[in-house]
Amino acid sequence: MRVAIVEDHAVERQLIAAMCADHFRSRLGLGVECVTFADAESFIESWKTARYDLLLLDCYLTDDEQATHAATGLDIARLLRRQHDDCPIVFITSSADFAVLGYEVQASGYLLKPISRKAFDATMDRVAAQLDGKAPATHLDRPGTKRAADAAWQVAFGNPATTMDRRLIAYALSSAHYVEFTFADGTRTKIRTNFSDVERRLTVFDNFYRTARGVLVNFDYVAGINNAEFVMKGGKRVPITKTAVTTTCRKYAEYTFTRMRME
Repeated sequence: MRVAIVEDHAVERQLIAAMCADHFRSRLGLGVECVTFADAESFIESWKTARYDLLLLDCYLTDDEQATHAATGLDIARLLRRQHDDCPIVFITSSADFAVLGYEVQASGYLLKPISRKAFDATMDRVAAQLDGKAPATHLDRPGTKRAADAAWQVAFGNPATTMDRRLIAYALSSAHYVEFTFADGTRTKIRTNFSDVERRLTVFDNFYRTARGVLVNFDYVAGINNAEFVMKGGKRVPITKTAVTTTCRKYAEYTFTRMRME
């Protein structure tokens, strides 16, 4: 199993990783990989291309009271839940008052600092019960590879269905009875499918937005805006309906601001 630990204090980060490895290996006989992160930004960058079975997350990630715009553990948890990542999240906190806020992100537990081994083991036993029967997380697969990406990130369109990882879709364009998908690495695939179905299923996620008729953009791959067009990473220009430029740009700005808070 793969465990992510996000904690800004190095000593506590190492202690949690050691307890986690010992618990799952010694008590439960499971192979475990603990990946540690000192801040929200490094975790989010890793999460874009990897999945985790469990997230141990410091609530505050900073002791600097002046850092009013620093991402909190709750910000990270909200991002994962918006993207339908259902991995168990255990918050690490110095105050029990934080527990109430965790209900909105379906937290699996809380560990109060200083963390006792008894409390840690009891919490991990509950998490292990939740994980029982779930397929272990995997790294991302590129489109077209034989091994399927983790099911939580897969989407399938067409008949016969073509499966792809939605995080790697940069934009999609309608073409007659087909939809052409362009991926992060520049590769493309054209599928015979209904564009309205693609739009309906992808725009439930914050990063996908229809910019014009038959045009769907992943905000994560937008490099900028020029006139009535999105300039995508790699240089491709994607049109924005002229009557909806203001609304579209506002939507993009709101999404970008949310991401900036995470970084």
